[in-house]
Amino acid sequence: MIQLHYGDKSIELAIPAANIARVIRPFDAPQGPDNRKQIRRALTGDAIESFRALIQGRNLLILTADATRDMPLADILPILLAATNGCRTVRFLMCTGTHSADAPQNVRLAEHIRQLAIAAGPSDPSITIHDCNSPNLIDAGSTAFGTPVRYHPILQQADAFFVLSDIKCHYFAGYSNPIKYFIPGACAFATAEKNHSLALDDRSTFGVHPWHRDPARRGNPLAADQLEAMLRIVGDRLVYALTTVSTSGRIQFAAFGPAQQASADAFDFVDHHNGHTVEPTDRLIVSCGGLPHDIDLYIAQRALELTQCAVADGGEILFLAACPGGVGEPHTLDEFYHALTRPLDAILESADRPYKLFSHKPVKFARMIRRLRRIWMHSQIPAEQIEAMHLFTTDNPQAVVDGWMAENPAVRIAVVDGANKLAIYKKVSDTF
Repeated sequence: MIQLHYGDKSIELAIPAANIARVIRPFDAPQGPDNRKQIRRALTGDAIESFRALIQGRNLLILTADATRDMPLADILPILLAATNGCRTVRFLMCTGTHSADAPQNVRLAEHIRQLAIAAGPSDPSITIHDCNSPNLIDAGSTAFGTPVRYHPILQQADAFFVLSDIKCHYFAGYSNPIKYFIPGACAFATAEKNHSLALDDRSTFGVHPWHRDPARRGNPLAADQLEAMLRIVGDRLVYALTTVSTSGRIQFAAFGPAQQASADAFDFVDHHNGHTVEPTDRLIVSCGGLPHDIDLYIAQRALELTQCAVADGGEILFLAACPGGVGEPHTLDEFYHALTRPLDAILESADRPYKLFSHKPVKFARMIRRLRRIWMHSQIPAEQIEAMHLFTTDNPQAVVDGWMAENPAVRIAVVDGANKLAIYKKVSDTF
């Protein structure tokens, strides 16, 4: 039996060993230090002492993710805040990007951060949740790609920045990384929209980023645009980061320092431990990794984009994504869900039209659907909605697997759990 994450539960599938091509999961060290030991190890030595000296008497802004991410803040903030005692002020900005600012889970997370901060020192910490539709954003001109840079005014009030960033591959921005907390994390809807129009460029893909140590893996136009926008916002001010790589709430790696250095360290770890190069199989099972990675289809789709190289053209995927939040937040529906219900040819042709935010997702989904025979989906989303998106619904994942083996008793099945934390690359043949 193979156990896979699904929402806040798990699903067990019976697959004969002879039919399993491989099982891929995020790196999970069996015996490593606990989260707090990892953080203490990262926040010691000359680097933290240098940071303490640099932020003395300054206004520090700590940038955090919203509730769609799962960084273990309870293990991080008490240790981090002990290093900020000399600051004039310590404030928090929750970087929601285009996600809903007033979502109940974000409000709960803000209160959680407030309580952690109070316990660690600041008596009345300021916590702001970014709203991309606010009329009171600051204009910083445009990037070379033409992206208008408009950002939250609290960023202008800071003397230094500290970003808490959990790192994993991102299917068009290269990696989740500290830059994304500025753009799209703390920018206007229009800023995110113009930047994300570059997602349809094939060079905007996972594992490629301007801060990568390998020069051959820096040519990502969307990520380069994000970096230029961030530099327009921060100027010559300090940007430090604590980068982590985590699995199911357990920190496997932590690095601290100037944001570029800490990011490059984490990229190296992700590439080594969570990047896999494989020969495609005819059948693939994909689990996002449970909540919050499959909170809705808009977020869960990342798992398919990051792992689809593991399935051959004309193959099939069984996609396990609970999606208790449905297909996505209301403001994503027109350009994501409703667009995905159109005929496949019409979706693909839309790539040549003026871009609207979120419209890259149905195009990428349609390309995948067209390449494969079927994508089966097991989800809480109603069957009629799933089928309207050119997907096949199943309330019995085991029956799909059994059907594959009945069709071909020698079928080879790849299994991926925790796909939102992984990157799968297609093996290039050595023969011609």
